Amino acid sequence: MKKVLALLLAFVMVLSLAACGGGGEAAKPDNSGSADNSTSNTTPDSAPADTSNESSGAKDTLNVAFSQDRGTLDPCYCIGYDVLNACRNMYEGLWEWTADGQQEWILATGIDFVSDTCWHIHLREGVKFTNGNPFTAEDAMFSIDKANHRTGEPDYLPYLDSMQVIDEYTLELNFTQYDLSYIYSMPSLMMFDAESYDEDKIALNPNGTGPYVLTNYVVNSEVNMTLKDAADYWGELPAIKNINFKLFTESSQITNAIVTGQIDVATVPLTDVEYVQDSGIFNVDIGNATYSMTRALYFNTSEYSQFANNVKARQAIAMAIDTQAILDIAYNGYGAVSALPCSSQCIDVVDSLKGYGVYGTGYDPEGAKALAEEAGIVGKTFTMNTNGTSDAIATAELIQIDLEAIGVHVEINNLDAGSWLSYAFDPQKAGDFFVDFTSEPSGTVCQALSCWYLYALGGGYITSNLEDCPDLTNAQMLELSNKAMSVADEGERAKNNEIMNKFVTDNMLWYSLVDQVSAIGYAKALNGFRIFMAGNVDYKSLSWN
Repeated sequence: MKKVLALLLAFVMVLSLAACGGGGEAAKPDNSGSADNSTSNTTPDSAPADTSNESSGAKDTLNVAFSQDRGTLDPCYCIGYDVLNACRNMYEGLWEWTADGQQEWILATGIDFVSDTCWHIHLREGVKFTNGNPFTAEDAMFSIDKANHRTGEPDYLPYLDSMQVIDEYTLELNFTQYDLSYIYSMPSLMMFDAESYDEDKIALNPNGTGPYVLTNYVVNSEVNMTLKDAADYWGELPAIKNINFKLFTESSQITNAIVTGQIDVATVPLTDVEYVQDSGIFNVDIGNATYSMTRALYFNTSEYSQFANNVKARQAIAMAIDTQAILDIAYNGYGAVSALPCSSQCIDVVDSLKGYGVYGTGYDPEGAKALAEEAGIVGKTFTMNTNGTSDAIATAELIQIDLEAIGVHVEINNLDAGSWLSYAFDPQKAGDFFVDFTSEPSGTVCQALSCWYLYALGGGYITSNLEDCPDLTNAQMLELSNKAMSVADEGERAKNNEIMNKFVTDNMLWYSLVDQVSAIGYAKALNGFRIFMAGNVDYKSLSWN
């Protein structure tokens, strides 16, 4: 079941802020000029990128805040970390989706859907990698295969059956079954040079088709890049010469860097939106441009948790949580209290899905206490893990207060960006519950309910010991979830959505708390700001006034 994880994580964590470790050793690009790893047009090791905003009297540098560094610039291993936004300027994918849902071609120029399970992808001609090698269908096939066979990571496209090169600029993909999300998930797959790829060097020496090349990388500190020469890039070069991504481990650091002019683009902590806006320095774009997300509480129902075989305990926990307080305090009122186990922003949400079960009754501390006593959890202590982000920590602390009020004690374990997934996917380490999230690349209810059910099943949350719903067994839910994204008929999908919604809520596998929004700020002197559907900023379109 872990095969579904990367598909989701590629899109849902772009804006997630996680605490990272301190400084690290400088990792410099290998500029030896070797054919398989040269990064031409970079500054020598002794001359790191210019980090000032002024050059010859004109701004030519952009400073961007990021918060998650995995210690590698290999995009396949940056999925789920916002350092991927830096990689996107040095690498490129086949296409993107704009915030309004339009497909925008990058290294691909079009797709022929031969059938629901057979694609012919047409590639752009005249594209070169940083080392000068041409980009062809062989490279695209290599890159997709690499994403599907990452060491220690789940498959990215689990239903991909085979690929073949039709000609130098046409690639055929064959799938074992139709999946609604694949067309939306492909933008996170960056293209590599098959001929020169070296897994030991690529982590510190990017060789992509993007308009920027690496000049300096200090792990857990910064990523610096500069423009290629015009002759070395297939498209129109961006207006800004240098981009510096700077790591900030705390949301307060980001806010301070914004108002003091150290940063030009950043995800703004929701608690500081008004403060940043009042500074007069930044515009703040607030909306649902990232795939519809909810902050959620996942329950570990495996044998290693006190929630195993105790659905009443999980229901009591949900009833005890004041979700409006979480919205108001942890998210500064931005967003909405969740009305179902996924975001109400999903494109196929209907009113009949909203308000079922505890999502209709809401916060009920007296009822929660009575149910907790019946479930035998009053006086017991539970472990709650978070991924270390500021909003997840605040959410956990509010839940801790709510549960204390019904006699349930909670110990919070705040993890970091480098370790939280290893905890989430291990039932022995996941604790009793985990402050996490839901999201869906396709923006559909069926993916939110089915894939996050499988996500939990593949991780440590609901690996076993589930009570049956009145009209549905766990085995039937598993079968339904496995095929949910392969159903093309909208009417059938709507029926399946109701069944899955009932199962997830009745068994309280997770409890969605708040429908989240994104807040991305940028300097008022910048032109051309836009974000893609996944929430990542299009840095190539930016320019200074």
